[in-house]
Amino acid sequence: MIGRLFSNRYGATVLGLILVLIGIFGFDSGKVTCGGQTMTPGDSCVEISKGRSTTRSYEEEKSRDHLYRYGFLGVGTLMFVIGAALIIKRHAVDSRPVQPAVATGGGNPPFPPQPQPQPQPQYPPRQ
Repeated sequence: MIGRLFSNRYGATVLGLILVLIGIFGFDSGKVTCGGQTMTPGDSCVEISKGRSTTRSYEEEKSRDHLYRYGFLGVGTLMFVIGAALIIKRHAVDSRPVQPAVATGGGNPPFPPQPQPQPQPQYPPRQ
């Protein structure tokens, strides 16, 4: 389903706008969280995934949140601009009246030339 959104100019525009809005409002609280819990300076965040644990400090989590925010803003803006440009191109450029093609003479025949039959020998042969 996501692939269809990317290949559809309207879907890319809407998804881009959603990503921009998430980048603006989703990471704007100023709070650094770890697993839904608000962190304070000096705290550590331990994430366990697939049997491996990762420990990050408050500053690392804050930096990661900023990275996600700018990633959402960048990718969303890019998708929105490209999708909107494709929509404008489709409606403005492609909707212009098309001039009919004028046939010019001297073209090739519509089918390849057929081989001419060889003259048949006469019977009895002339002498």
